[in-house]
Amino acid sequence: MELIHKSWTIRKLTADDVSQALAFIIPMLHEVYPNIPDVAVRWDLSHMAEAYTQEARSTMFAAFDQDGSVVGTIAIRPYDDRIEHVKGCYDVDRTAELSRCYVAGSLRRQGIAGTLVAAIEDYSRQVGYTAICLHTHRFLPGGYPFWLSRQYNNRVIGQDDLDTVYMDKALG
Repeated sequence: MELIHKSWTIRKLTADDVSQALAFIIPMLHEVYPNIPDVAVRWDLSHMAEAYTQEARSTMFAAFDQDGSVVGTIAIRPYDDRIEHVKGCYDVDRTAELSRCYVAGSLRRQGIAGTLVAAIEDYSRQVGYTAICLHTHRFLPGGYPFWLSRQYNNRVIGQDDLDTVYMDKALG
């Protein structure tokens, strides 16, 4: 699947795209979470090809500008019931966890994030997921209102230092 816009193209990440996607994601993480020094030390990032191009029912979509640079990402993996605040809330065989949704600051509010979400939701339905869960933080500029606008519902509003909100959406 490939979605073409006049200024960007969205498609599934391939193993050949991993280094370019990491070159986009790592600086985004440091920009968004400047007070978390190890924010980029995560299994899915150190094993990106395995996590998003080889595992069943997992994928990452990326938005590429006209020069071929990654300017946005979004990922989905099977939810593994690891998050204490929502433990037991989801059917782990049919729930996907959405993550790695980032868009370059200069390109926000141009429809990239909405198109990425639509692509990942379509993919999720195709591979048999009936729900998507995610977590965001209310301090992120535009993040929480964006997910509400995409019909994601609050599951738990955390009382932690990062002001975490756990959200989900049933896929129709």
